[in-house]
Amino acid sequence: MRANGWTVQTLRDCLLTIPAVELKGTALLRECRPNGGFFPTGIPRETLIEAMTEIVAYTERSRRMGEALANLAPIHLLTQPVLEYGL
Repeated sequence: MRANGWTVQTLRDCLLTIPAVELKGTALLRECRPNGGFFPTGIPRETLIEAMTEIVAYTERSRRMGEALANLAPIHLLTQPVLEYGL
């Protein structure tokens, strides 16, 4: 793949440098899971609202990004083996 000087390897390397997203909602769930509970208790209402708002916004951004990726023009990968072709 050579589009604007990018190769498959440089694209992979670039994507691997993106840090993982840490959402407040997942952090809250992780904190209360060891205690055996599924729903957080004893957390201020404002914190829960902020965490849920963040999760909803992230989900919407992810959905829009998926739609944008689905609409990209295909790129010919002539140097990459297609192992499924033999099936």
